[in-house]
Amino acid sequence: MSLKMEKSLLVKIIALVCALVLACLAGIEFYDHRHTKETVVAAEGLTEMHMLSEWVPSLKGTFGDTPVFFFDSGVEGGTILYVGGTHPYEPAASLSAYVLLENIKVEKGRAIVIPQANRSATTTGMLGNAYPNFYEVETDWGTVKLKNGDRWANPLDSWPDPFTYVHYPSNLSLTYQDIRNVNRCYPGRPDGSLIERVCFGIMEIIRNEKVDMAIDAHEAAVMYPVVETYVAHDRALDMAMMASMSLSAEKFYMKCEASPKNLRGLSHREWGDFSDTLAVLMETPQPFTDWIVGPMTPTLQTEGKDEFLDTAAKHGLTYVDYNDDFGSPIRYRVGRHLSGAQEVISWMNQMMPEKEVLVSWPTYEELMEKDCGYFLHDPAKADPSRVFEI
Repeated sequence: MSLKMEKSLLVKIIALVCALVLACLAGIEFYDHRHTKETVVAAEGLTEMHMLSEWVPSLKGTFGDTPVFFFDSGVEGGTILYVGGTHPYEPAASLSAYVLLENIKVEKGRAIVIPQANRSATTTGMLGNAYPNFYEVETDWGTVKLKNGDRWANPLDSWPDPFTYVHYPSNLSLTYQDIRNVNRCYPGRPDGSLIERVCFGIMEIIRNEKVDMAIDAHEAAVMYPVVETYVAHDRALDMAMMASMSLSAEKFYMKCEASPKNLRGLSHREWGDFSDTLAVLMETPQPFTDWIVGPMTPTLQTEGKDEFLDTAAKHGLTYVDYNDDFGSPIRYRVGRHLSGAQEVISWMNQMMPEKEVLVSWPTYEELMEKDCGYFLHDPAKADPSRVFEI
């Protein structure tokens, strides 16, 4: 073999070794994200924890299965459902469910909490978007590492995608990856795709547990029109409208929109159409999902400050008041969700006293003062029967 050929072979071997090393490092990162679990400490009032597969047995053993927490006061009243993690790349929604779950007190009626509606989507990041896999929340007892997920379920759990996703039962054609989107697959079906089964399971909880009000927590881009908004089904519209006016007058600006009847698969439409529940979706302003922002760092996720959005806001291109001095920190977004949920439940209580649910958890003011980590409890010091890995 000539010297030239030997050098060429050596270069190829070195290149192959480097490729294998990089592939191994990437594989470790993907494996870590898929299998890392988040630990929560349920509040003392926890009465039951079930898995979604108890309503849809075919979910058992899949990444679609997810915990469902029940808090029953023992006093007759209504039932509310709070859902986080529909889109795990909107972390304030999941974190608000964790803060609620760890601090809830129910004096009348029942509360059900699903903190990770699309658990499969927590096992992968936003591919190609340079999103960090994790962000951190500081507490008095240490740093809590939480996952950034995807909008859609992990392709490993739902493959292959169709060329076009045809929504059931409306037959509306949607983009192909929406077959992995929890907020496009309601009301679902028991023998459908993974996420259609997840959606069917949540619908079965709403129907079988006679949920009076169901609240779906989300985050939206600052440059997206439906932000700082309740989106409510017809039957819940008056309550959401009154709640938006109360919040706007006393705490923070909140809009209200009616759920469009020609959009299918969304919680605020299908929950109300396929059950008797009062369906409400909430959106907070999250700079992380805007396309014009600078580096997508964990700091942007938690502090919500971006100079490019600041410039856009100064030119009137955002749908919320935004400035880089305050940004849109995660404590602000979590606080909006928690007080937004309390307010719309309060109006349900006033308008339908027979469905009254007396429930409390940390408020917007408390989150703004103390931050999220203050309300997360140390699993090492908690009653083991209330510690769960999700």
